[in-house]
Amino acid sequence: MSSAIIRRAAVIASLSFAIWGCAQTQPAPAPLPPTTAQAEPAKTVSAEEKALIEAQVQTELQNTDCSKCHDTQPADIKRNGGKHQTEIGCLDCHLEHLPLGTKTIPQCSMCHAPDTQEHFKLPNCLECHRNPHTPLDVTVDDVPPISAGCKTCHPEKGEELAKFPSKHTALNCTFCHPTKHKQIKKCLECHTPHADFMVYEDCLACHQPHSPLNIQYADETPSKNCGACHDTILSQLLNSKAKHGELTCAFCHKTKHPTVPNCSDCHKNPHDNAMMSTFNSECLKCHRNPHDLIY
Repeated sequence: MSSAIIRRAAVIASLSFAIWGCAQTQPAPAPLPPTTAQAEPAKTVSAEEKALIEAQVQTELQNTDCSKCHDTQPADIKRNGGKHQTEIGCLDCHLEHLPLGTKTIPQCSMCHAPDTQEHFKLPNCLECHRNPHTPLDVTVDDVPPISAGCKTCHPEKGEELAKFPSKHTALNCTFCHPTKHKQIKKCLECHTPHADFMVYEDCLACHQPHSPLNIQYADETPSKNCGACHDTILSQLLNSKAKHGELTCAFCHKTKHPTVPNCSDCHKNPHDNAMMSTFNSECLKCHRNPHDLIY
């Protein structure tokens, strides 16, 4: 073996010994402080527990589950949900749930298809039905003229307004029915009564709001109501000594204004045939005024 090889081996041995010595004299590093709580030891799940967990995961949500998080909406539906309370449940409209579901908020047309009813063709359902959980709380205080929309549900009112023209015909529905659906203004909020004693109920005894000039009344309507407009005639009738003075206005002017009866409706054969053939039905040639008969 050459002297060069011997010297190289001696150097390597010396370096190895030096490195080993350093390693033996360095202090051990301090342990790191704990950063998390120590976990509980894992345990084996029994077959019964496993079955219970799987059943809970696979069970579908029920309508009663919704109220565990959402208390306002069920209360609204109970208060005035209409068919949203009696015919459907939460899951009929809310098919999925966030964050995974994308069909959480339904379209009204999902149930109220435009081709099934004229009213469902109207745009912007929430403009009037602002809370879908109380669909019968209809608000109309901040919407454009909606007479056309109203008539999709109340066509008979539109037809009545058109058939019996009056100043009411030119008004928008919300003029008399402001703010809330089914709210009705009192007649005397706009109109002056015919007489001081009259109240709202007296107006409706003769005038219907959608055909106010088509005046109709019951047989028992008091004559003083008629006298509010026909005071001179009523005064003549009340002061008459004839039997007509004992009758009410509605007895002769039945049901509809301005009904004018024929005398023969009550007086079938008031005179002999000779007189009747001479005067025929021209009773007032002699008796002049039916409200103050000359006899």
